[in-house]
Amino acid sequence: MKNLESILDLLRRREILLALAGILLLLVVGRAGLGFYQARNQALDDEIALKTLQYEKFSRLVARRQEFAALDQALQKFDQEIKARRLVQGETPTLTEVQFQNLLQKLARESSIDVRTTKVLSEIKKDGITMLRLRLSCRAEIGAVKDFLIKINNSEKFIFLQEVEIKTISRREKRYYYLNAVVSALTV
Repeated sequence: MKNLESILDLLRRREILLALAGILLLLVVGRAGLGFYQARNQALDDEIALKTLQYEKFSRLVARRQEFAALDQALQKFDQEIKARRLVQGETPTLTEVQFQNLLQKLARESSIDVRTTKVLSEIKKDGITMLRLRLSCRAEIGAVKDFLIKINNSEKFIFLQEVEIKTISRREKRYYYLNAVVSALTV
């Protein structure tokens, strides 16, 4: 009987220990679940706060749309003015090349340069910008050559000297020089 009572007593202790282990397991799982729930809830709260900030930002931008439209129009107008003032432009590519040649002829006349030949070189296109190139062969006094090069450099249009060669005509003729140059201009 004592033996049976000790066995029953042991079984009761095991049941109590198992019940306590089950309760502890439920507490640990509950705590982990609560932690997961709180973390998920915090992540959702952070996402809601971020979306609210984005909404407020976009609302302010939409409220200022007329201001941005006016600014866009002003920038478009400025872009067109810059292109008209600084780029060599014509209605067709051929007319653009002719305008470029006429511009160089005008600068040469103003500088008293005798342009002997002009040759249109191949264009270079990159990122929507076209670089027109023209080879000039001229004859003039050194002062006129200097004035011509300064006029090209100070031109309102985007005109660049790519190559320049200045040579004397002969040993006896020291007053006149040959000028061979490749001149480039930008267009769209």
